[in-house]
Amino acid sequence: TGPLGVGAGRWPVRSRRSPNEKPPWKSVPTIRGNVERQFVRAMHLGETLLPYRMLEPRLAVLPWDGERLLDSGDDRLAAFPGLAAWWIGVAGVWLKNRSSENMTLRERLDYQRGLSQQFPCPEYRVVYTASGMYLAAAIVKGDSVIEHMLYWAAASSLAEARYLVAILNSDAVTQLVRPFQARGEHNPRHYDKYVWQLPIPLFDPEIPRHTRLAQLAAEAEAIAGAVVLPAGKRFETLRRGIRQAIADTETGRAIEDEVTALLR
Repeated sequence: TGPLGVGAGRWPVRSRRSPNEKPPWKSVPTIRGNVERQFVRAMHLGETLLPYRMLEPRLAVLPWDGERLLDSGDDRLAAFPGLAAWWIGVAGVWLKNRSSENMTLRERLDYQRGLSQQFPCPEYRVVYTASGMYLAAAIVKGDSVIEHMLYWAAASSLAEARYLVAILNSDAVTQLVRPFQARGEHNPRHYDKYVWQLPIPLFDPEIPRHTRLAQLAAEAEAIAGAVVLPAGKRFETLRRGIRQAIADTETGRAIEDEVTALLR
């Protein structure tokens, strides 16, 4: 930034890069800009989700003005010059490099309303992985946006969210859902919505087993939160470490017993 900074209420932003980028995107120059702070939002990705624990979210520029997603031709975009400059620039890069002419950047960003239906953000959401050898789930609280490679559902209470997270993180559910999964070269791959083909009962606070699972999930959250995460390790390694730490405790064993009995 220059000696006068970026201006009140704005954040300097630049596009996030990854060694996993594919053509043509890996050849696109990094884009920089100064965007009004209200359009920089927390976003959870697969790499920020661990069993019973969310890592710090990433940041994303999203043109949501509180009522709708703005686009290049929207008159309301002009009220936010920082966002307008950024959005028109990235939308142009999208149009130049997209593989199909079917969608604008806003349409791709909100494909099947995957983004706009998240607003206003529910107080408690259960979030779980779409794929992987072991299913991982945690609770997201507040305003964070969830990326499209994660599945989420709003919960009516913290107890209900914990009840579901205990079930989803259990090895019992992982084993039961495997017959529904497509297989990769070595292992089953995608969970998607197959998990909901299992006979998981709706949460009822009057049923002792349901409240017991919610209590056990709270204990598992504390265990997961106390695990020291090694720096520089991929999220798969971090998930494995937390999963093992919980499995080695009475809490972990009790969760498996309760989920097995619940789904029997």
